[in-house]
Amino acid sequence: MLPTSCQRRVGAPFVPQLQTDLISMLPDNILSTILLLLPIKEAIRTSVLSSRWHDIWKLNPLNIDDSTRKFDNQQNFHEIRLKTLQAINRIASVHPGSIHSFRISQLREPAFHCEVDNLMETLSSKGVRELSLSFGYQGKLRYGLPSSLLQCQTLCKVSLSDCFFPPSPVVNSSFPNLRELTLEYVFLWDHLLNCLLESCAQLEVLQLIDCSGLQYVRLNCAKLQKLTIHERSPSCGGSGSHVKEMIIESAPELQSLRLGERTVHHTRILVQHVPKLEVLGFFPINGSMQIGNTFSNSYNQHQMSVNGSIGLPTVKKVALLADSMLSALFSFGNGSTCSLLSAMLRCFPCLETLYIKGSIEPTPHIGFWEQQAPFDFFGHHLKSVTVFQFLGMDAEVEFVKFFVQHGQVLERISLICLFEPTDKLVRKLRREWCLENRASIHLEVEFLHMTGFDPDSCEWAPLFHRPLHEPISDLMSLLPTV
Repeated sequence: MLPTSCQRRVGAPFVPQLQTDLISMLPDNILSTILLLLPIKEAIRTSVLSSRWHDIWKLNPLNIDDSTRKFDNQQNFHEIRLKTLQAINRIASVHPGSIHSFRISQLREPAFHCEVDNLMETLSSKGVRELSLSFGYQGKLRYGLPSSLLQCQTLCKVSLSDCFFPPSPVVNSSFPNLRELTLEYVFLWDHLLNCLLESCAQLEVLQLIDCSGLQYVRLNCAKLQKLTIHERSPSCGGSGSHVKEMIIESAPELQSLRLGERTVHHTRILVQHVPKLEVLGFFPINGSMQIGNTFSNSYNQHQMSVNGSIGLPTVKKVALLADSMLSALFSFGNGSTCSLLSAMLRCFPCLETLYIKGSIEPTPHIGFWEQQAPFDFFGHHLKSVTVFQFLGMDAEVEFVKFFVQHGQVLERISLICLFEPTDKLVRKLRREWCLENRASIHLEVEFLHMTGFDPDSCEWAPLFHRPLHEPISDLMSLLPTV
């Protein structure tokens, strides 16, 4: 029960007890935090609210984002974009505070380059922390990064697309605070990348997406945690070039190594020291890749050297790449290939998530997986298995059955089919797998048609050689009959 003094007579009009603007009474640092969450246009508009707000936005670091803007009138694109760049440059120049982040795209016109150069100089002098530049040339490199940007020591996160590094200034670059670096459609030479990374002692995330000019990459990054290297094919907008050799000499903090489907087929990869690696993919069954002394693939024939005491006990998530095209079929039923796959999986005693992309040859050898002993991870670790490009061939069915019978904590098997699975086929496969006697009572098996598969649900989709839903011809001869 409220005190009498706080009660209001029934039917009496409500009279607010407080007439003061409570928000304006907040300290400057809290108001500054509020404005930091607003778009720059809205933040500037607050200056007309009252004298209290007049200069608050000036004390706040700027967040400028013009990367998602849509241009409905393409005829006036050049004029509108140029005016926008000039306006942004004026705001950044007169703003007395620092600039926290700057994102902009659609800078493909050469006439914009002068304004971009001025912006880069302004951003460097304002201590910009996060920078994203996308020129939209679709792989055509026309803009050379100015030396002023390469001397910006405050940068913590950088994303660059469709540009190139000048050959000489990079040697003197210095990015002591840089933690994330993404380069997409960027041209740079091997020695430039090495010099660039040497200046990034705090680098934690590195992404090289279809970068041209690189041939022999050698990485020594003390604090690197996530590494992604992906080269698209020319049909998907890629440059068509590829790295010949990549050596990761030392990355003691590396947890995620993500390599594109095309990269692992064209690049010799040697990983020497990754004691904390947890995510590995794509790992090529039929490529040339070596991790320490655990994996070794020869040039002429598949060979795996596995020592019982050598493995990758830290790895929890693996994506295995069987092939990139149906013309180079991978067989779960082929004896030598299965032996290689079985030996490989035994090197991951703590594996929790397995993803396999591949397909089956029409007349495979049957019986291999029935004779295999369970893997170490079956008892306490493996929870999810995904088979992409599932056709329902006998060898695939046997492979899935092996996991159904032995995965004691397995929760889900997802089969991404190249054809629309019929109810009759699904019932037939469920009977063959004896799901009522599955090792894990929590196991669910799902069938998904590739055209209805959500790419966002697959973390490996960005590394595919081609789009997920690209039609594949001549499948009818491979489809199982029921």
